Amino acid sequence: MKKIIAMLLAVLTVLSLVPFALADGEEVDESWVGEVISMQVSLYNGPNGSSGSSRKVKNGQEFYIQEKRDNWVYVAVPDEKIEGEYDFGWIMLYYIIENPTHIVLRDASGVYAYAAPYNTEKRVGTVSDYDRFTVIATTGDYYIVSFRNAVCYLPMSADYWIEEDLEAIVEGPAVQYTVKANDTRVYGYASTKHGHIDTYKKGKVVDVLYIQDDYAAIRYENVIAFIEMEKLEAI
Repeated sequence: MKKIIAMLLAVLTVLSLVPFALADGEEVDESWVGEVISMQVSLYNGPNGSSGSSRKVKNGQEFYIQEKRDNWVYVAVPDEKIEGEYDFGWIMLYYIIENPTHIVLRDASGVYAYAAPYNTEKRVGTVSDYDRFTVIATTGDYYIVSFRNAVCYLPMSADYWIEEDLEAIVEGPAVQYTVKANDTRVYGYASTKHGHIDTYKKGKVVDVLYIQDDYAAIRYENVIAFIEMEKLEAI
């Protein structure tokens, strides 16, 4: 009897170390998105810290939440080596944000990241045009964001794009133009007075999303930028 019990315990121990996974052929539900806001977290084999870990998941990594159980979420994390494949496991709820919103800083002039709201003497870093942040929450006049593996505060008065609101425009239909001359400046605004963010060479192809006054709104990475229309010619 003792041998049988010992064998059963051994089997249970081995099973507890096997990663919990979706049934073969079952599709990943991509409707519920999560993102790591801690420096990095462990992907556990079960909804407890003693179940063994299969890998680490870094800050900013997005994944798909399949199930929530108490203070844990069961997730599908993109495989680090094989495109289209997923690693499955459990992450503590405290270290993630569900269905995150991202903001893109349009103009960083005079904007700083702070360690605490209302404490403008304690800066934790400088930010740059087109920096992208994950919004955790808001408090007073500040966004609480995940930035460089840490949590900090950004003034809401700064000029941001909400990345999710831009997707329909940025991914929408466009007309292709080419840049007519070297040293053509790209701006964050429909203006040449400020907001210079890049310089293009003659012949570069750009996707024009729409025309605003005398400026072309172009697809610039995951946001929108502007070039004077007279500096472009249609293909």
